[in-house]
Amino acid sequence: MAKKEKNYDQIDFKIIQELSKDARKSVAKIAKKIDVNERTVRRRIEKLIADNTVRITTIVDPSSFGYNAIADINLKVDERVYNKFIEDCKANPNVCYIATGWGKANLSIETRFLDNDDMYNFINRTLPETEGVEVINYFIIPKIIYNIDEWLPVQDDFKED
Repeated sequence: MAKKEKNYDQIDFKIIQELSKDARKSVAKIAKKIDVNERTVRRRIEKLIADNTVRITTIVDPSSFGYNAIADINLKVDERVYNKFIEDCKANPNVCYIATGWGKANLSIETRFLDNDDMYNFINRTLPETEGVEVINYFIIPKIIYNIDEWLPVQDDFKED
């Protein structure tokens, strides 16, 4: 994959840093903190959102609701059922992440369950009994150390002013 051209500058970097600390922070407070005009900050945030560079959203911690049994599952899904299986996964409240893969496994899902019995049944009964779906391997995740919602680009990813 080619390296992405640096379309954003140091002002964008500072805005993203402030939003990552508190996505509810007002434009006025961000502007004051980074010493930039409010209108500029508002326009930059709107552009970051419009470009799908950032999403202002709510992140729910599944463990707050007791979903502490976590598994990453790599699957081989037959192309005849691939799209339907993805839609079924999206509709399944225990599936929180779906990604395509290369190699023997062509689909990766992250699942969360209220207990180990539900997780066991999903991995060892539900998936194997699903036509066109083969479990390649899975990992039981006792603790997530660093999550996607914590990732940020580094300052070098932004053009100099």
